[in-house]
Amino acid sequence: MKKLFAALIAAAFAASAFAQAQKAAPATPAAPKGQTGVETQKATPATPAAKASKEEKQKVAKAKAKAKAKAKADEKKAN
Repeated sequence: MKKLFAALIAAAFAASAFAQAQKAAPATPAAPKGQTGVETQKATPATPAAKASKEEKQKVAKAKAKAKAKAKADEKKAN
């Protein structure tokens, strides 16, 4: 019962202290909407990526095959 009473007193004290706190004024007044001082620019379309040449495709294919073979070898070592 004493704990409940102590908690009630603490809650009342916290509420009263919060109610008496002064409201802070904003540091700078907010600008009205639409008047930020920054000009908006239209988005520029992205440039499409260049297509990979045959050599680059072959390099990627070799790297994938090598990684796959390594993964299989690691799997065999684990078993």
